[in-house]
Amino acid sequence: MKELNISQFLIPTNSKLPKEFFMKTYEISGKYLRSNLDLCTLSSDDRSAFLRNAADNITCLGTVFSWSWSQLYNSELFIQVFKTFYGYSPFTMIHYILKFIDPDIIVAKLSLSLFAFSNNNSIFSPQVTTKSTNTLAIFHIQNMYAQVLWKYLLYKYGYYQSIQRFINLNQCLLAATNTVFDAQNIEQHVNDIESLIEQTELTLVLDDIERID
Repeated sequence: MKELNISQFLIPTNSKLPKEFFMKTYEISGKYLRSNLDLCTLSSDDRSAFLRNAADNITCLGTVFSWSWSQLYNSELFIQVFKTFYGYSPFTMIHYILKFIDPDIIVAKLSLSLFAFSNNNSIFSPQVTTKSTNTLAIFHIQNMYAQVLWKYLLYKYGYYQSIQRFINLNQCLLAATNTVFDAQNIEQHVNDIESLIEQTELTLVLDDIERID
């Protein structure tokens, strides 16, 4: 954020840093998916079918999470570059999601994993082909994250505040679901997600082979 503010004074038209941020978002999302042990427990077929949904979800909510903690939404240059890349509608949705991001970093991080495995919120878009997955296995993982999140809320905030925060979380994930749907109609995003999925699948397959050997 500091570098971006400096660049606004030195080179007002510089869009290098925002572009690097977008690229890093997809890169970090891929690292998360490749290192998640729950994802690795799925069969190769289920994993392959599940990856698109997970990649879209984690990229979307991870981006908003980064915006919130870095306060990039205060940078006019960043916002302008984002709108140029992805259009006005996704920006409006992300701005709406920001209202529901929990200030507790542990809740926010658990929310990322919960949303990554929210595969039963199926989204259908003409540009995206979908495959069937073992929904029971996905639901079991999703339920595990939901239970951990709920127990943490009860421990940290008590019953009443936990309900309020969980309601906000539901609002956040619903808004993020709408944002993911819009993003599936953006060519730049679709291409980046495809690249992320290919790299992730290749890495996981190589890991499977290494474990067998």
